[in-house]
Amino acid sequence: RSWERGRAGTCSRICARTAHLRAHVDMPVRILDEQSIKEYFPDGIKPAKAMTPEMELYFLCDAGKAQPRLERCLARKPDINKPNEMGVTALMFACASWSVPFVSRLLEEKADPNAEDRNGARALNIVNDLIAQWESDAELEREDCRKRRLAMEVTGTILWDRPNVEELEPFTDVPKLYEIRRLLEQAGGKPGENVRRPGYD
Repeated sequence: RSWERGRAGTCSRICARTAHLRAHVDMPVRILDEQSIKEYFPDGIKPAKAMTPEMELYFLCDAGKAQPRLERCLARKPDINKPNEMGVTALMFACASWSVPFVSRLLEEKADPNAEDRNGARALNIVNDLIAQWESDAELEREDCRKRRLAMEVTGTILWDRPNVEELEPFTDVPKLYEIRRLLEQAGGKPGENVRRPGYD
């Protein structure tokens, strides 16, 4: 059936383009037994209280949600610009999670938009790369959409289709990345000029 072949071909192209985005989903889930939990969190101490304010801030910004929890964390007076072992700051995590409220709040707390990780990347490098990636994927989706609908028009056959790219997630959230870029630039942020690519450079 032509419609099944068209659908299978489109799905395979989409899956191939987004395989790198599913890497986190495909990772094995680590199951902790009772003994492991006792080792990680001795004496029944809650995780948020056992970890440093900076570590808690990394986790919160990596998710980019729960603003009340962020405020409680900031009340513990973490070092906003302290990097983790890879040189990544809380602001970089917030940018990677597409969280406009978190980025805005961290900048209010004097987060440095020009801090660099161990590879020389800054927050703007992260945002610019995400914008380039998703705009490229959006254009490929538009091309696939045009081909699907042209085939239906020419053949008169109803084929598998889906909404325009502007109505699909996460493409609907791409404007958040532009807003984050605006906030970083307004705060004086600039992209790193000598970013190293491990395994390539």
